[in-house]
Amino acid sequence: MSKREIVLNALFERLSTLDVSVKRNDPLPQKIPDSGLVILLDGNVGEPEILLSPPCYIFTHRAELEVIVQKETPAERDHTLDKILVQIGELLQENPSLGGKVDYMYAGPPEFVEEPVEGGIPIKGAIVPIVLEYTSNSNLI
Repeated sequence: MSKREIVLNALFERLSTLDVSVKRNDPLPQKIPDSGLVILLDGNVGEPEILLSPPCYIFTHRAELEVIVQKETPAERDHTLDKILVQIGELLQENPSLGGKVDYMYAGPPEFVEEPVEGGIPIKGAIVPIVLEYTSNSNLI
């Protein structure tokens, strides 16, 4: 398994301990679970910094979390989304090295979006960049 997949799987496992449904690279479902939904997207690995002798590739991988809630009132949407974001922040701070799988990990500030649903309950979400810094001995593995 590549270092990239090891890191993303470790992040997914960590996020799976949240009190919400967590998926990886899934499309947005028709119905959002009552507790909310977090979708981990692989994001962009970017160009690594290369150290020579022996070759070593230092990646600053930018994954993304889509955090989505669907509640009746704006206050409920705001409260539920904030609660999930706080949980994610605390979870990531507990172990910023993902058990040694990354050198460092941190979340960027969320970008908020709100989508009306024709004939349904509006959706509110946040896109949260997760920066994963790690080293590999190859661009591919």
